[in-house]
Amino acid sequence: MIRWILCAALLLFPFPAEAAAAQPTEQSVQAERVELFDTDKQQVVRTFPNSSAFQQQAQRILDSVSGRVLDLNPSLENAMIVKIPLAPPKRLVHQASNLDTQITAMFVIMPKSGGRQPWLILHTKQEETVVVEFSAKVDAIREQLHLPKVEKGPRRP
Repeated sequence: MIRWILCAALLLFPFPAEAAAAQPTEQSVQAERVELFDTDKQQVVRTFPNSSAFQQQAQRILDSVSGRVLDLNPSLENAMIVKIPLAPPKRLVHQASNLDTQITAMFVIMPKSGGRQPWLILHTKQEETVVVEFSAKVDAIREQLHLPKVEKGPRRP
C-alpha cells in the first residue's frame, strides 16, 4: 500500500523543466518552487516562491511528527497537496518510528473536508519515501497558500 502512495505522489508532482531552470529570486530559498496540487482537478493550481516563510512552516511541521501513518490506504482524494522542496535538507528524528534521516521534500496532504487530519509524504536524501502523521496546525500554511480554513463538521449550538 505504501508503495502505491509513493507512486501516486510521484505521479501527482512531476518536476517541471521550467521549475528546475528558474533563477532564484531574493525571496526564494532555491530554484524549485512550492507547488499546490488539487487532487480533484488533478493538476498544480498555483506555484509560489520557495521563501524562508515556507521553510519555517516546513520545519515547524517536521518538528511535530508524531509517527508513521497507520492507515493501510490513506486517501489522496478530495485534497489539496502542497509540495515544499527543503533547502537545505532538514533532519527528522523520531525515535519511536525509528526515523533519523534528512528530508529533501515534503508533501503536506490536506483533506478539503474536515474528516481526516492532514498527513505527510516525505522524500529523504537517501531517495526513500516516508509517510507520517504530524500534530502541528496547518492554518498558517493554508494562509500562505491563500486557502480557506477547513470546517470540521457541524457546529454545536
